Amino acid sequence: RHILDNIHSKTVEARILEKHDNKSIIFYNSSVPEYDKDSGANRLKEIMVAFKNLGYQVTFLCNQNYINNPYNEFYQRLGIQVFYEFDKFNDYEKFLKKNFPIDTIHWFYGPNTFIQYIDSIKKLQPNSKTIYDMVDIHHIRLDRAIELGESIKSNARRYKKYYKIETQDIKKADKIIAISDFEFIYMQKFFDKEKLVTVSNIHYPKIKIEDTLPFEDRKDILFIGSQHIPNVDALYFLFNQIMPLVWKELPELKVNVIGNINEIVKDINHPNFVFQGFVHDITDFFISNKMNIAPLRYGAGVKGKIGQSFEYYLPVVTTSIGAEGMKLVNNENALIDDSPEGFASNIIKLYTDKNLWLHLQKNSENSLIPFSRENLEKIINDTF
Repeated sequence: RHILDNIHSKTVEARILEKHDNKSIIFYNSSVPEYDKDSGANRLKEIMVAFKNLGYQVTFLCNQNYINNPYNEFYQRLGIQVFYEFDKFNDYEKFLKKNFPIDTIHWFYGPNTFIQYIDSIKKLQPNSKTIYDMVDIHHIRLDRAIELGESIKSNARRYKKYYKIETQDIKKADKIIAISDFEFIYMQKFFDKEKLVTVSNIHYPKIKIEDTLPFEDRKDILFIGSQHIPNVDALYFLFNQIMPLVWKELPELKVNVIGNINEIVKDINHPNFVFQGFVHDITDFFISNKMNIAPLRYGAGVKGKIGQSFEYYLPVVTTSIGAEGMKLVNNENALIDDSPEGFASNIIKLYTDKNLWLHLQKNSENSLIPFSRENLEKIINDTF
């Protein structure tokens, strides 16, 4: 009787909100986050889970999502409501009007998603809170690509487009999410810091350090890369300029290339370059390889592949771009160098120096402290 007397809602939709103390958030993206294929998608998954754990009704919405998408069930089993289209119901605006109060939080992931939805959401719910998640600063990444001579004309056009979105159009948002303190400070050129919040990647140890293989039982090195253009550039940089120097000292060393980058890189053929393709569970590679390498020459944001390495106590060799925004110290959290000679030297040194390898491995867990779930939940409670 006591429970029933405290139910004031008249519909199923209203009861769902009532059970969540009318705290509701909707996440928007161009696709359902494939958390096991992309570090950005995994970050978005972790953010949604954090809001769910803090008592929010969490909904995910994207256009042209259908019931047969296998990732829908994954999120539904986490307790996240997923909008998908079918013949009689494909209008997300009607879905929003029916199911959500005027003070719902709307979280837009990336610039294209923001531009696609912001005006209609502002019209539907002018008093709701809108959040723009930058993911990374696209115009910085494109500017760095131009400096390296990468597709100058097309990148210049895209730079102009994203510069406008990221410095002008996102003024419509109530809060802007930067992925690192570096990007938080940079965006203060355009916005008051009160409008900015840092929400970085989320990482935590996936195994115990005592369950890892010892230095002597490991071999080869790991490169993780999607079809994201900075990853492709990094792979060619590795193959053409770095590994020839490494192979002079370690001719048998193999590079295990993980990810769907193999679908577009077809002109690297070498017995010591092993394209593994997409691997659903890469735990065995983290445990058996001696290091993860991320020779990124340009990009922006926080690199999930590096945080993922720390989750498995795997030492890292990277560049200043790879380490950006992660508060990494050279020779303490990772080995960092931008030149092909220095990068190759770091690979050789870490591959052969057990004491250095153990030192970096020991510091892996400390490297994850800024990216913990607890830190994320504190930010959510303080901000929303």
